Amino acid sequence: MNWKKLAAAVAILVVIAAAFWSYLVVTYESELGTSNVVQVDLTESVSDSGGENQLVSLDFSSGGEDLLWSSLEINLLIDEETHGCSFGSQSNSEMEVSKVSPKLGADGQSFTTEVDATDAESYTFFDVAQQLEANASTFWMKFSSTDIYLDSGVTWAFVEGADFADVQSIPDDMSNETEDRLEWYEYDMAVHRVNPNDGVYVFAKEEMSFKVKFLTYYNEADESRHPTMQIASVGNSSFPALDNPDLVIPSPCKIVTDDLDEDFWNANETIHLIENGENLCDGVCIIELEIKYETVNVEIDLSNFEIGQ
Repeated sequence: MNWKKLAAAVAILVVIAAAFWSYLVVTYESELGTSNVVQVDLTESVSDSGGENQLVSLDFSSGGEDLLWSSLEINLLIDEETHGCSFGSQSNSEMEVSKVSPKLGADGQSFTTEVDATDAESYTFFDVAQQLEANASTFWMKFSSTDIYLDSGVTWAFVEGADFADVQSIPDDMSNETEDRLEWYEYDMAVHRVNPNDGVYVFAKEEMSFKVKFLTYYNEADESRHPTMQIASVGNSSFPALDNPDLVIPSPCKIVTDDLDEDFWNANETIHLIENGENLCDGVCIIELEIKYETVNVEIDLSNFEIGQ
């Protein structure tokens, strides 16, 4: 046997395997987001000083899927100022910068919250009810890299395979075991990625309860150690964060639709963005439309447009 040839062949196979693995990692595409394409209609748009003008109508190209309102973020950028569009409230753009970054969804009831867990030596404490960074005596969850632990006062359950909208009540089989880390993800060796479990967690504490769906372990720049969750109250629980003016303010742009489905922007549904008592566009203005679904930008066939009289 020619050992040199064998060694060379093995080396070549290793290089090929490494190159293929690197290709998989570099070309990895997240399952988050949607392939829907939003179409813009300006035919009924009005721009005057009334403060209740219709700005734009939106629908999907054919073949789209239904999208959860709680996972959508719709913004208008006018004169370099961002205005959220929702069914009631938007995130306060002046909220303090911290290791916990909540963003209110278009439904006005659910947050998509990113936690900075980059410090491997200490925890980032998170108060789910308040949607704020907390401390060791007030937290619900604490994060460090992939490690997540629950406070001893939290009870919890995991509804495997459930969609976020499906969970409407507290499961009967809630657990009070909080000593072990939360096994909230699986590691995909093929692409070197942390992937959240498919399903929804329910956490309860002090007569409040919330459903939490982990979306990703990565931020917008695809940097790891930034677990991101979709969060809403469940059952008859209050949600104190929704009443905090430092986090949530009335939206100057409201979503209007004739569809009775409160959970989804349906594939065949047209929505209208209308001024909510605030004059956003008077005369002629340039508006940039930004839509995100599950933190990922949605394709728009006309992203910059002019509204005039």
